[in-house]
Amino acid sequence: MTLRGFKSFANKSKLVFEPGICMIVGPNGSGKSNIADAMSWVLGEQSPKTLRGESMGDIIFRNKKEELGIAEVSLVFDNSDRMLPLEFQEVKVTRRVYSKGGSEYFINSSPCRLLDIHEIISDSGIGKGLHVIVNQGQISEIAVLKPLDRKDIIDELIGISKHKIRRDRSKSKLLKIKENINRINDLTQEVRRIMDPLKTEAKKAQEYYDVSNALKKEEISLFLTYINDLNHKWDFENKAYSKYKDELEDVLKKITSAIKVKKEYEKLISSKKDEFNYWEEKLENFKSSEDALDNMRALVKSQRTMFSTVYNMFDLKLYRDKGTEKSLTKKSEGKFSSAVQIFSDRIKKIEKLFNRILKKINTAAIDRAIMLDIDGDENLIRKELDDLKEMIDRYNVDSINKNKPKNLPNKDREDKIKYLCKENLDRSEQLSEILKRVFVVSKEIKKRLYPEFEKKKNSVKEELNSINKLEIDVSKLNISKSNLENNLYKINLRKEQIKEKVKDLTLRIVDEYNISVDFAFKNYKPVTDVKESSTIVNKLRNELKKIGIVNPNAILEYNKIKERFDFLWSQKQDLNESKKGLEELITKINKEIEEYFIERFEAINKNFKNYFKTLFPLGEGELQLTSDNSGGDDNIGVDLKVDIGNSKFVPLSLLSGGEKTLVSIAFLFSIFSTKPSPFYIFDEIDASLDDMNLNRFLSLVKKFSGNRQIIMITHQKKSMEIANTIYGVSMQSDSISRIIAEKLNSKE
Repeated sequence: MTLRGFKSFANKSKLVFEPGICMIVGPNGSGKSNIADAMSWVLGEQSPKTLRGESMGDIIFRNKKEELGIAEVSLVFDNSDRMLPLEFQEVKVTRRVYSKGGSEYFINSSPCRLLDIHEIISDSGIGKGLHVIVNQGQISEIAVLKPLDRKDIIDELIGISKHKIRRDRSKSKLLKIKENINRINDLTQEVRRIMDPLKTEAKKAQEYYDVSNALKKEEISLFLTYINDLNHKWDFENKAYSKYKDELEDVLKKITSAIKVKKEYEKLISSKKDEFNYWEEKLENFKSSEDALDNMRALVKSQRTMFSTVYNMFDLKLYRDKGTEKSLTKKSEGKFSSAVQIFSDRIKKIEKLFNRILKKINTAAIDRAIMLDIDGDENLIRKELDDLKEMIDRYNVDSINKNKPKNLPNKDREDKIKYLCKENLDRSEQLSEILKRVFVVSKEIKKRLYPEFEKKKNSVKEELNSINKLEIDVSKLNISKSNLENNLYKINLRKEQIKEKVKDLTLRIVDEYNISVDFAFKNYKPVTDVKESSTIVNKLRNELKKIGIVNPNAILEYNKIKERFDFLWSQKQDLNESKKGLEELITKINKEIEEYFIERFEAINKNFKNYFKTLFPLGEGELQLTSDNSGGDDNIGVDLKVDIGNSKFVPLSLLSGGEKTLVSIAFLFSIFSTKPSPFYIFDEIDASLDDMNLNRFLSLVKKFSGNRQIIMITHQKKSMEIANTIYGVSMQSDSISRIIAEKLNSKE
């Protein structure tokens, strides 16, 4: 052991404890008991009073001249036999305390906790209570301890204390767990008080959200069905639109083509119509000429009829009365022949013109050039006819005027009239024959011209029919165009309505459910039965109305507080499990302690009886177990029953000081023998013993020190005689203790 600054050992002091018995001697006040205090302190003593001080700072050296700032003690164990549970040949335990406060522990110069030191010495026989270090004040008290306290010493020395420490830790944990359980119970009650109403609100809100989500799913699916239907309608209308548009384009092309053909027909018929009008005009002119001939024939016929009638009125026999006829003829022959010749010449000229026209129109093809040439002839015929008609009219008038019978006798007048009638009748017949021949020519011309006219007329008619047909077709096409345009307009109107409906459905999806249409189509499916889906939607809407107003945060708040409750409940369950485990552990430890104690107690009791006989040859002593019925884990105590030699058991309180010391020594040595410690320190425990009892004690010590180190602090010279090593402690006027070592020969 090395001391520095500890109590009176200001300077570094070192003590090496050899095997056997070591005595530490010195006058009173030299500081020899400070060595025992140093041993207790370095091994973890926490009570300043046990160290004979008021505070832990009192162990630091100070005198009138100086005061140190640190106290340090190191204790080195030879651990070659692995007495301590560390893989080191030597184990050094060091403790420091500072005047400014604070302390440090080290094991082999590495910082550690006091608990670590207690753990490594717990199985060594030293024990946490350090009962291997016994001083004069303690030795007499052991005999009069309470049974429970006496058992604590046994537990400490035989190694049960580590189990108690483990049990006490478990108890401490158990106590904390119980406190935590109580606290959690309070918290869970408080949380439940808030949670239960929220649970009802959350259930209502959840029901609302479930119905709302079902409504959302159904309604979105229904909307998608509507949109799909509208899309199908849109496709149908587009196909119809394309069909009608193609038809309209075809109709427009047909109208354009028909109008173009019509214009071509109109352009073609314009020239044909001119030709037709020309031919029509020619025929009209020819008809006029024919009419003129007819008029002339009618005139001639009328004259013939008139002259014949007048002649017959007078019963004139023209062909019987040759003389009269002859005389009349002679008188007027010159004049008549001259008129007839003029008429004949003109008729022949007209006939010649007709024959020329007939020759021209009998050509293979009649063209406009021929017709223009014929026009000249026609005009000549017309002029000749007009002149001839005028001549006839004038001749008739002149003839009548010139041949009026004036103041003639009746007979002469009648003859004159008959003659004139005969004259004009003959002339009319001649003229009629001439006109008849001209009329025959005219009929031939008409027969040739009329088919040509009909051909032109039919051609114009065909073209006009074609134009009319085209106009009808264009009209029909325009009707079709109008119908198609109307259909396209209606389709566009329906498409606009579809767009508005799709837009409305899209806005409803976005506004009511805050999702895009693309998202809806990816995550929802259209319904198969619109009617059934609509019924479901209405039902769900009614359910929402029945649910009414809900707290939208109830579920979140409930889940949050439920999570808190579940956490607390889980913690409580864990704590209960831990509590159960700790209770089982404590029960197990108590059982182990009890079994281990009973097992060791028998040996201790046996040793006690032997050691008591050694110290009191005529007496008897034994250890007895007691129970205080307190209900605790350590309700078993150890009582001492002793008879020092007067054949009766007496209370320990009635024994003398020396007797109490010997009884205590017997008790301690019985425990030491059962669970040996590597060393024992006795600080003047022999001070109260007389010579006889001292001899008995020293005999016991010598016997006991066979394989143990015993360190005794004593004033007894007889005690010094059994020492293998003696350390002397002295103190000078500077209050500093100094050590003087002396190694002696071994003694029997």
